[in-house]
Amino acid sequence: MKTIFKLTLVMLCTLAISGCADTGKVDKSVADNNLALGLLKTVESSTKEAGQIEIRGTYLQASCSAGSCNTPGSNTVSIQSNYGTSTGYLYVDYVNGAGTSTYRVNAEIVEFSNTDRVLYYKPKNSANISALIWTITEAKEILICDVFNGKPTLAETKTDLNSRKASGTVYTTNPKSAGCNGSFAFNFLTRTF
Repeated sequence: MKTIFKLTLVMLCTLAISGCADTGKVDKSVADNNLALGLLKTVESSTKEAGQIEIRGTYLQASCSAGSCNTPGSNTVSIQSNYGTSTGYLYVDYVNGAGTSTYRVNAEIVEFSNTDRVLYYKPKNSANISALIWTITEAKEILICDVFNGKPTLAETKTDLNSRKASGTVYTTNPKSAGCNGSFAFNFLTRTF
């Protein structure tokens, strides 16, 4: 009996050890499925990220004139877009020399286009929609122009912007000198970190 007992004990120990060795392992088909799902989520996330507005972030704003821009002051511009949409928000805080806010813009981005480098926004408590255009220089400088062309509908605002571009009132060829609503220069944005 001792031999049978020993053999049984050895077999039970072997089974326990082999069972423990398999604990925590994932079946290959489950692992392959999880990998495929992870890759799909990565692609989905990358697609959503790629669809974000090109100039999203928070910036300090400086004015430009005659080909050069001032050192950024206390004015801040925040631009964000919603994942998977062409909407978002625009928040601007203009600060005077005393360090207090003199004017704030809290607006909903109703549509944007990275290809055309334009966003259309509707300020809170306003029915009108305006356009803001941007350009990025070869030195990766971001310059913006608020066209201030508030119209009752998005279609009217787009028509007005196209008309201003066609007449040469708005253009991006020399943004540090002119092109924003006639002879005005664009504003220069410096990203805050």
